[in-house]
Parts: sequence; structure tokens; C-alpha cells
Amino acid sequence: MSRISAVRSGSTHKRGLPPAVRTEFPKEFALIGELVGVIAPILLMAAIGYWFQKSGPSLETKGMSALVMMVGTPSLVFHSLTSTELPETALLQMSLGAICVSVIATILASAFLLMTGLNYRSFLPSLTMPNSGNIGLPVVLLAFGNNGLAVGVAFFFVIAILQYTVMPIVTAGSFSLKRTLKEPLVWSVLAVLVVKSTGITPPGVINETTRLLGGMMIPVMVILLGAAIARLAIQDLKTALLLALARLLIGIVAGLATVAILGVTGITAGSMFLMAAMPSAIVTYVFAERYGREPEKVAGLIVASTLMTFAALPGLLWLGLSIAAQDATLNEILPALLSNL
Repeated sequence: MSRISAVRSGSTHKRGLPPAVRTEFPKEFALIGELVGVIAPILLMAAIGYWFQKSGPSLETKGMSALVMMVGTPSLVFHSLTSTELPETALLQMSLGAICVSVIATILASAFLLMTGLNYRSFLPSLTMPNSGNIGLPVVLLAFGNNGLAVGVAFFFVIAILQYTVMPIVTAGSFSLKRTLKEPLVWSVLAVLVVKSTGITPPGVINETTRLLGGMMIPVMVILLGAAIARLAIQDLKTALLLALARLLIGIVAGLATVAILGVTGITAGSMFLMAAMPSAIVTYVFAERYGREPEKVAGLIVASTLMTFAALPGLLWLGLSIAAQDATLNEILPALLSNL
């Protein structure tokens, strides 16, 4: 059984690292094939969006984005979190993890911007907020199956709420409660809390409708990501690469630190790390454009960050799967992981 299959099916080693982590991974072509199976669908879907934007039929990205955010995302959140059989503690840990990742990333990004003298309001959102929707959810779904998607959704909706509430304050210096309450995602989360707290079983028609509508979110968001990469341009390559590298390192450190601090294990730990390590969120470019915060440089950061993360994805997946494939905490397995790098 390959490591990915073992993690998806719940088969794990009780203590220490699995043999594949210690000695077999560099020579295990079957595992490489599994990793390609995770990465290839994401790249292919993104390539479709890139092609449509560059040379294919006209792609109405604004309308598609609105459809995904107002219909697909709330449906996916509701269906995933109300139909999952995962313990509520795992979902709570993942939500808390998203907050912890954001706090640590904000501290690291603030220190980086202070040292480099780059504009705080322009770049803090992009360095702090991971693209947990377009890339994060497909990665954890393909790596860990439906259980990975469920805990990933818990992480995603916290990040999404922060993106639409806290980040506009950072970028523009203002907050609108009215605008926040208009977000369907907020009401979807409230509906989940009602279902979970009361034990109500949603009607079958609601479950099936949200399942179908939520199913469009991941492929459409990845296609839109490809279209966005085709639209955005890098105008200052040196700055873009520096910021992209900073985003990658900030995400990795914040993810590992959060997993260690919370002491989570298994799929929850692996998914938490992978979601934290994703590239800059595309929505931060929207805020930069809207409020005039160096949108050209932010666009360059997002493109460079996305491409850099795709290049690093095999290593990130290996680390995420290694963390998830056993029951020990990160503090217990980290020395063995480092010895095999």
C-alpha cells in the first residue's frame, strides 16, 4: 500500500516514522507516481484556465468568481462540515490552526517588511494569507481524500473570513460590518454551527443540492487561478522573487510551528501544514487594485509565489504526508525528518 493510500484509508504507524520516510522515499517510484497523481490534476486544470485566457474562448472570470464565492464556496463549506464523520475536535483544531497560522505569519511578515523597508499595507496581506481555496483544497483533497477535504474546509473558511474582514482593514484602513454580513460564507458558517450544536439533520434535498453546488468550487477555482496567472504580469522580477520566497518560507514556518504548538497529529496535522504553506492568495491583488496599494508589484508577487510553490509542491507534499502518516507529534518526529532531508 502506498503512503498516500495508507493515509487516506487511515492506516498509520503508531510511533515514529514509517519505513518509507526513513529510507525508501528517494527510490520509491510508486510514491513518485502518487505525488504526480496529486499534482498533475491541479496543473492541468490551471492550464485550462491559462489557455482560455490566452487563446481560447472568452472567459468571464468576474462572473465565475462571483458564482464560486457566493454559491459554490458556501455550499462546499456547509455540505463538507455537516456531512463529515470526523470528530468535532479535529474541525475545531483546524479552525484554531488557521488563526494560529495567520498570527504567526503576520508576525514573520511584519518583521520581514520592517527589515526590507517595503510597504506594510501593500504586501502584508499577500505575505500572510495563503491561497487555501484555489490550491490548498485541491491539494488536501487529492492527498488525503474526503477527510482531508473536510478539515481543509474548516481551515479555509477561517482564512476566507479573515481575508474579507481583517485584510481590507490592513489595506484600506477601514472596516465595514455591513459588507461582511453580506458575505454568504458567513451565513453558511452560522448554519453549520446551528446544525452541529443542535444535532439537526439537514433535509436530503439540502444535502444533495449543496453537494452538487459545492462540487463546482474546486475545479472552477483552479481554472480561475490559471486565468489569473495569464492576466497578471511580473514588472519587478527581483522584488517579486524576494517576496515569493519570503511567502513560501513564512508559510512553511508558520505551518510547522502551528502543528507543533497545537500538538495535532495525522491527517489534521498534514492538512494544516499543507494549507499554511500555499502561495499568496489571489484576492489580495483585488484589494491592492481597489485601494491603490502597488497592484503591479502585488500581482508579480502572486504570480511568482504561485509558480514557486508549484515547483516546491513535491517536497511540501512529502513533508505533509510524512507528518500525517503517523500518530506522533511533530516535536517527536522532526529530528528524524530532518535527518532524511
